Amino acid sequence: MPVLISPTDPRGPQAIAILRADAFKTFVDAEGRRSWGVPSQSRPDLYYRVTDNGCTCPDLKYRPWLACKHVLAIRLHLESEAQEYAF
Repeated sequence: MPVLISPTDPRGPQAIAILRADAFKTFVDAEGRRSWGVPSQSRPDLYYRVTDNGCTCPDLKYRPWLACKHVLAIRLHLESEAQEYAF
């Protein structure tokens, strides 16, 4: 399913910047589930733990009905991976 980015939501361009920076780290737990460490854009020493539907950042904590920029970046990453493997 394609990731939709709203032209009026500033999280979209920020998510694309995170994706282009390619600075996140992938983790796999014992059950094979993946999560990512995504760096904060305002504090380079801070990483958020992210899945395709959750994040430890304050934005998602206070606005759980909206995907934060970190979740959007991971969704874009997963979509990109799926397209690479499709061909």
